[in-house]
Amino acid sequence: MLFTGRLVINTVRRAITPKRAVNLQRNVSTLPLVSNTRPVQLFNYNIKETPSVASISEHVSHLRPFSAPSAPQPLSTPLTQVQEQFELTSVLRKRRLKMNKHKHKKLRKRTRALRKRLGK
Repeated sequence: MLFTGRLVINTVRRAITPKRAVNLQRNVSTLPLVSNTRPVQLFNYNIKETPSVASISEHVSHLRPFSAPSAPQPLSTPLTQVQEQFELTSVLRKRRLKMNKHKHKKLRKRTRALRKRLGK
C-alpha cells in the first residue's frame, strides 16, 4: 500500500495534536486524591514512524504476482440419468402436518363425545 502525502500529514497531525483534557477532579470527594487524577499514560502520545518510500518499494519488490488457479474440468458423466433420492420434507412442513393431524383427532374425539351425550 502506497502512502500519499496528504494521508501521512493527516496521520502525523492527528498523533501530535493533543485532545481536549476534561477535568475529572471533583469538588468534594471522599475518594483519595490519586484516583481523582487522570493517568499519566493518556498524555504520552506514541507517534508511529511513517514508512519511507525506500522501505515501501523494497516491500513491493518482494511480492509475487498473483496467479489465478486453473478452471475446473467439465464432468464427463452425463447428468441425464435418473437417480433415486429421498424426498426431504422441511421441518416446518412436518410440524404443520403434525398439528393438522392433532387438530383433526381432537375434532373427532369432541364430535364422538357429543354424539354419545345426545344418544345417537
